[in-house]
Amino acid sequence: MILKNIKIKDIQDIDTKFSFFHYTNKNNIESIDINGLLPKIGNSATGIEKSEKNFFAIGSKGVFSIFDSWIRWLIAKRLTDLPGEKADIPFYRFCTFIMRLPIIHYLVAVVVNLVVWIEFKLKPFKIKSFKIMKEILDNSCFLILDLEDGVDFSYNDIDEVKDQKFDRKLLKCVYAKQNKMSSKKMDYWNMHTFSNKKIPPSKITLLKLNNSYCCMDILLWMIQNTKTDLKILAPYLYDFLNYYNLIGNNIK
Repeated sequence: MILKNIKIKDIQDIDTKFSFFHYTNKNNIESIDINGLLPKIGNSATGIEKSEKNFFAIGSKGVFSIFDSWIRWLIAKRLTDLPGEKADIPFYRFCTFIMRLPIIHYLVAVVVNLVVWIEFKLKPFKIKSFKIMKEILDNSCFLILDLEDGVDFSYNDIDEVKDQKFDRKLLKCVYAKQNKMSSKKMDYWNMHTFSNKKIPPSKITLLKLNNSYCCMDILLWMIQNTKTDLKILAPYLYDFLNYYNLIGNNIK
């Protein structure tokens, strides 16, 4: 892969404990090499996030937790999907809106929590989400962001989702286990830059593992080179890997 502006490093040569990880579709790399990372609100954050930002996770544990949260989110999001794999964005936005209405908040929260709980218990919903997650990982790359506290982001910044009136039980379903729901501050696995903050190519490094740039390959290497008990930290990620027979003997 030939890039003019962003650097390339092998994950075996970086400190995975404290690096700032971001993942993106491989088709975005050429644009990122020219324009950097532009802040935006993605489809999955429509109606949830208030401002455009770039997200990242701290360390390999942050990566495991954010993927665990993504799988949880994909299971819960089955509620707003049309037949097939495409989400109905207007309906999804409507659902996130009514979940914040004080008048019907509790009634809706009870119903939604019940449905989400059922979905999390039913294997077909999990398998559908596993397949979507597999496609995401197979077609994504990892980036390392060289960010500076107080310039690009703040450790004390607020998680805009936790700062809104979403039901806490519902959030706990879709947030990784390592969340601090009692605090509105960002969690280490769900960090973001300042609003509307662009990350220039000079602060971006593309990761590879030997000759592979695939997110899945790098994720498996990270898991194989950690002492973290994945089944405890990220149980949905563990189940996902187990479903595809990717759990090695050296992975807890």
